[in-house]
Order: sequence, then structure tokens, then C-alpha cells
Amino acid sequence: MDFFQQMNLTDFTIYDLFNVKGVEEHIDAYPLMASPVPSSIMIAIYLYFIYKYGPRHMEYRKPYNLRWVIAAYNIFQVIACGYLVSNYIKVGFQFSFIGRCTPKLPVTEYEHGLDAVYYGWLAMCLRMVEFIETVFFVLRKKQNQVSALHVYHHISTFLIVWWSLKLSLSYQEMSIMVLNSIVHMIMYSYYFLSSFKPCQSFTSRIKPIITIIQLAQLVTMLVHVYAALQPSCAANKTIYTLHAVNLVILISLFTNFYIQTYVRNARKLKQK
Repeated sequence: MDFFQQMNLTDFTIYDLFNVKGVEEHIDAYPLMASPVPSSIMIAIYLYFIYKYGPRHMEYRKPYNLRWVIAAYNIFQVIACGYLVSNYIKVGFQFSFIGRCTPKLPVTEYEHGLDAVYYGWLAMCLRMVEFIETVFFVLRKKQNQVSALHVYHHISTFLIVWWSLKLSLSYQEMSIMVLNSIVHMIMYSYYFLSSFKPCQSFTSRIKPIITIIQLAQLVTMLVHVYAALQPSCAANKTIYTLHAVNLVILISLFTNFYIQTYVRNARKLKQK
């Protein structure tokens, strides 16, 4: 028997390679969702800029003063995340969903299912917009802030949301997106206040608490993912296994960051 017939690839084309069909046809209609190629190209451009083109472009230039641009960006993030949370609640999210398996139904069988798909897509777009934060670092010549944790966090979060929308797309994902949006509202409010000198004495004291909040969010998400991985839950096991692996990596990286930045630095200051 022919090899391609055995593999059921007789009708396979390059088009099939670049066009992954989503679990729900509604998500494929949204920009960037029909194929993984545009998103992959955007990630490649992002990596090229922050590691190659950007540092080379800035080598003999003065850092850009982006104070007010960044302040406006932080306000935008707070408003956008608040908008997502409020609308997720409108379309059926309940905080009791967190840490539990929610029934998986076709989106059209939920009262506000199609609206929920739209807000999920907006959340994915917002994760993509966050790539600009690394661009700010490069343009301000703060290349030391382009850490492995920072870059991995942005790329992995965006990819997980993209693939979750594409291959899972249920109310199970709402809890993760709402938790993430709430923490981002706190985080970007902190960043906004930190840009003003009168607030810096306060923000410097709560800086370690922001990292603790991020860690608490990741652990809560892991509990939620564990519920989705139970045999009785109809959630996409492949997607949630990837979620679990990613969360364990992020928890390890954030824990290491907290220890290196706050615990060890505090010990050094005491020894002086």
C-alpha cells in the first residue's frame, strides 16, 4: 500500500499545514485566528526587534523619553482589562467557576456564547499588544530588563491564549482570563503610579507584594487547570496539559525572581 494512503495524506496540501481548523468555526472568522502563521510571524518580528534590530538601532542613540507614552499605555491596560472583566461577567462568568470544571457545550448553546468568543479574542489581542512593553525597554536602552522571564512570559501567555481559543474554546478558559485581567489591572495601576515621584515611596514598598500577587494568580490558575485535567471534565486535555507545564515554568521563574530580587538583596543590606 502506498505510504501516503497509509497515512491518509493523499489530499494533504501546504494549505492544510498553514490552516488549522478551530474547534468552533466562529473563532476561525476572527483576524489572526484562521492560521497560526500570522501570529508566528509577529512573534519572529518581535524577537528579531528586541534582540537584534532594536539594540543595534539604539547603540549610538540617546534613550527615548517615553514617560508619558508609557503612562498612557498603563492607563489603557487598566481600562482594557477592566472592560474585559466586566463583560465576562455580563456573558455568564461567575467567580465560583474558578477551580472547577465547567460544562463544555458548543458556543451557540450558551445564552451569550458568541459574545464570550468575541471577548476571548479581545483578550488574546491584548496579550499581543503587551509585546510593546519590551519595545519600550529597548527604546529606553534598558536592555537588562529584557530578561528571559519577561520575554518567555509574554510569548507563552499569548500562545496559550491563541491555542486555547483555537482548540478548546469553552467557559473553562474564562476563569484564567478573568484572573489574569484582574491581576493586570493591579499591576498596571502600580506601574502608572510608579512613574510619578510623589508616589514612589509608596510603590517601592509594595513592589514585592505585586510579585506575590502574580505568584498567587499563577498558583490559583494551576488549581483551575488541575480541575480541567480530571477525567470527568470534558475540557481539552492537550491544551490544559500545556497550560499546566507553562504555569509550572512561570511559577518557578517568578519564585526565582522574587528570591533573587527581594530575599537575597534584603539579606545583603542587613549584612552591611
